[in-house]
Amino acid sequence: MFLHIGNNKIIPVSEIIAIIDAKSYNSSSEMKKYIENNNYNDVKDDDYATYIVTSREGYTNVYASNISSSTLLKRCNAIDWGEFNGQRK
Repeated sequence: MFLHIGNNKIIPVSEIIAIIDAKSYNSSSEMKKYIENNNYNDVKDDDYATYIVTSREGYTNVYASNISSSTLLKRCNAIDWGEFNGQRK
């Protein structure tokens, strides 16, 4: 399954480690250091609402999104996790 994070960008849900609200990012110096020290893939928009941290094969990537963290979480929750994990109802 994939998550649409804005500006025609999608990422595999299985790779998501965290969905971080930009306000939390802006108020934490530790969070800023973490994001800045990892591969950063922006979504071509300066008005970021959320940062998405992913991991693939031991590499961490950070994506910026103009979609709110609550909307991204709702999209993740709408996924049928039983089918995602290879289990059928």
